[in-house]
Amino acid sequence: MEEDTRKHGSAEDLLKNLSVCVSAVSFWVIAFSWNYLPLDDLELVPRLGMGAALSWIVFLHVEMIGMIIMTMMRDKWRSEGQEARLYAREARARAAEAEAREAEARAREAQAEAREAEAEAREAQAQLVILDLRRQLREARGEDANGAEGA
Repeated sequence: MEEDTRKHGSAEDLLKNLSVCVSAVSFWVIAFSWNYLPLDDLELVPRLGMGAALSWIVFLHVEMIGMIIMTMMRDKWRSEGQEARLYAREARARAAEAEAREAEARAREAQAEAREAEAEAREAQAQLVILDLRRQLREARGEDANGAEGA
């Protein structure tokens, strides 16, 4: 974001300096190019005045072109910012969706572990019931713990 601000600021500064430089160059070209412009009958001071007036017009034109360019650049930067925000929003949505899928997978895994623990508990309980039933059967037959008939 800071880099964008520097880019924008440098573009504005460049356009400001460009219009001043173009204006200064146009002044000197207009004022002292009497061999190429139809200004032969003007003295030095009127030439300087005309150069100043025409360089002011050039300055205004360059400023106007700069404003048009800056408006287009602002619109471009605005659309790039909107695209970046849209991309960030989509990335956050994808990340949230991935987190939701991950949480759902963890929940399914926890449910599977709970079912497995429940099945183990039922199996252990069934083993206890079987052992108890065997003991009761031995007692009913009158056998001792080793299976030998006794007392």
